[in-house]
Amino acid sequence: MRRNDFPVPTGIEQFIGSQELFFSTTDRRGLIRSGNSTFVRTSRFSLEELTGAPHNIVRHPDMPAGVFRLMWERLLAGRPAGAYVLNLAKDGSHYWVFATMTPSAEGFLSVRMAPLSELFDEVKRLYKYVADVETEAAERHGTNRREVAAAGAGEFERLLRDLGFRSHDDFLAEALSREVAARGRLASAGRARSEATGPIGEVLLGAGALEEALTGLVGRLEGYREFSDRLLRSSTDMLGIARRLDRTVAAAQAASATVADTAPVLHNVAKVMAKPTRTAVETLERLVPRLVTLRSHVTRLRFRIALAGLHNDMVAAFADEVVNGAAPSTSLSEVPLLCDAVSESVLEMSATARQVNLELPEIVAEIAVAAERLEEFRRFLGQWRILAMRHRVESALGDLIQPIDEEFAEGYSGMEMLYALGREFESAAAPFDAETLNAQLARIRAGAAGSRGLR
Repeated sequence: MRRNDFPVPTGIEQFIGSQELFFSTTDRRGLIRSGNSTFVRTSRFSLEELTGAPHNIVRHPDMPAGVFRLMWERLLAGRPAGAYVLNLAKDGSHYWVFATMTPSAEGFLSVRMAPLSELFDEVKRLYKYVADVETEAAERHGTNRREVAAAGAGEFERLLRDLGFRSHDDFLAEALSREVAARGRLASAGRARSEATGPIGEVLLGAGALEEALTGLVGRLEGYREFSDRLLRSSTDMLGIARRLDRTVAAAQAASATVADTAPVLHNVAKVMAKPTRTAVETLERLVPRLVTLRSHVTRLRFRIALAGLHNDMVAAFADEVVNGAAPSTSLSEVPLLCDAVSESVLEMSATARQVNLELPEIVAEIAVAAERLEEFRRFLGQWRILAMRHRVESALGDLIQPIDEEFAEGYSGMEMLYALGREFESAAAPFDAETLNAQLARIRAGAAGSRGLR
């Protein structure tokens, strides 16, 4: 289909129900291979019209190209992607979805839902700024479509940072988690699970058990996120304090050198006490990037858990349609593909959780080293101050004593809090139970396979 053959926007908006889920698959070129009844009904195209057509048959011209560029960068790197997307139906009406796209063995699968969280309105506002940047880039002489999309992607990432997100990954994890949570609160609880028997019942029971397990992971992960954020903030603050203390001690060394003739022992202690502060700074300088990495692990876990939950919900939606008589049992032919996607998420969750649990003791050990060095400095500082008073050289040291006392007091209490926080985080770590999740996936697969002979 040529761009000129695409529908013309009418400005009429369709609103998607909170319980509805869109499903489609494409090949590697983006040509549609399958779609569910929600996609067909909302797009206003028939399934025959959709099958074999490029997925951008429903792309709205107002969607920033940069958003799709970011999406395709992730997909082509073998990573799942997500975005708020404005779509265009055959009759010219439009509708918003939060879309997830996941690489599969034969192409990509997409599950989409109504955007319900408060983040949606903020993103729509950002899209307008991105669209203006792309329009300006397009009007420049010699700018091609790829350069326009690159300009839009860069602007969107910049705006996300202004909004408080450290990265596009952070934004996706937050957006997907919020949308899945909002949908869970608002979607109908009237599933047909109690009515289902046989293979279909097994699919729904497996999906229910998997949902319960994933919900437990979400609760635990919120604690992980809170701990990692607090650790990162505290460590960054402590690094700033330690650097200031290090500079102040260097000044104290210089001042002590001026009274070395009358108080040589004071000068010697000043030289020695600089070493533990320098070690504390170096330890914290190593710690902060490790905590940034730890936080990125937690971000990936949040995204994967939310994505697995959404894919599992799509499995249940397919089974519900069969139980309710809205679709034939053959519609469960898509379930194995969704199970593959959940299995991939479980695999990454397991590896990431293992990495988090391995790194936590090492991080706590580094915090302990920094704390020990500050304790060592405290002892030297006490000696230095006593010697300064004994040799009556406080006036020669000028205004150095009070800043050292103040910086150290703040740093010492901060270090105690950081160490306690690290130990608390370490004790909260728990093994990731992939076996339970995989057992329910096997149950779902078996039920879907058993339903093939049903009519």
